[in-house]
Amino acid sequence: MSEGFSADWLALREPCDAAARSPVLAERLRAWRRGRGPLRVLDLGAGTGANLRWTAPLLGGGQAWTLVELDPALIAAGEPLLPAAGPAWRYRRLDLARDLEALADEPADLITASALLDLVGEPWLERLARLRSAAGAALYLALSYDGRILWDPVDEDDATVAALVNRHQRTDKGFGPALGPEAVLGLRRALADAPGELLIERADWRLGPADGVLQAALLAGWAEAATAMAPEHQAPVEAWAERRGRLIAEGGSRLVVGHLDALFLPAG
Repeated sequence: MSEGFSADWLALREPCDAAARSPVLAERLRAWRRGRGPLRVLDLGAGTGANLRWTAPLLGGGQAWTLVELDPALIAAGEPLLPAAGPAWRYRRLDLARDLEALADEPADLITASALLDLVGEPWLERLARLRSAAGAALYLALSYDGRILWDPVDEDDATVAALVNRHQRTDKGFGPALGPEAVLGLRRALADAPGELLIERADWRLGPADGVLQAALLAGWAEAATAMAPEHQAPVEAWAERRGRLIAEGGSRLVVGHLDALFLPAG
């Protein structure tokens, strides 16, 4: 992932990401892979390699991964984790926002990313579509946030905070104004003229009392984002976060965070 995400945060979310991925799309990807020889995989915003750790066993067979990542701290954290994952791999340090087209020199059968699309803007998705077309590659883009935040039990301020969070999701994350919850719709537009099939399935986080640390981390981040969008609402947002924090600490909180998985299989 691009700079700004810590290795601790990626490790915290990795088990929930793995549990959330769409089994329907996983099976379609597995079926696409059958009958093919060694695969060349390009992983965008690879972070510490969680996408490889989940996807490589699903694909099976010979694979060679190029993990594209800008943050040297994430590369350093990922390198000792990857030898046990199985396939051949190497990191390539590159700024995806500025230098995506430089990846045209990487032959790829599959281009993949996890938790990336909601950070980018429409022009970047169009650049990704051109890169995919030139390579003739399939796309597997997992875990794009879609704007749904559903707490149980419900609090009267949940909807207000969620709306502010979703406004924040559309601010510039380094790739121009982000599509945020509209990212997968943007991907559909970018691939509209590409011959092939785009499949989209839900891949929601479903967090319970055992996921209290992740719930608390999300709560803190969302309260900060909401306050940044509407400083005049700081007091009610802080009161909301305090109420929610107590529920999490008492083991009485459940949370669904909406995500979508997308798989594009080129014709032929």
